Amino acid sequence: MADYSTVTEIPGSKITAEQLARVCNRYYFASQFCPGKDVLEVACGAGIGLGYLAKFAKRVVAGDIDKNILRYAQKHYQGRENIELKLFDAHRLPFENGSFDVVILYEAISITLPNPKDLLRRLIGC
Repeated sequence: MADYSTVTEIPGSKITAEQLARVCNRYYFASQFCPGKDVLEVACGAGIGLGYLAKFAKRVVAGDIDKNILRYAQKHYQGRENIELKLFDAHRLPFENGSFDVVILYEAISITLPNPKDLLRRLIGC
């Protein structure tokens, strides 16, 4: 299994002001689509923005293929009623077509997914 720890923000690691601004802008932008919705974040990494999204969304489901990175999110959000974390491969998602109103997929779209458009069509049912 690939190690994605070098290409994602992990709690406790140093990041640049540019990285911080990018993360804040991403999740602020995504939050505009989340009020009252079922949201999926594919390749969520350590789950840096999940708590913010959960303030708006009805439900946030997130997952990653890297179990070591996902553990940060699982530990941090343990017990949060509207945040559900799963270990999964974005190429073989364990969800029915149209299960989510909003799908968030950031850097993995350019790093690991050969055909992200088909994935998004399947997830949001259009």
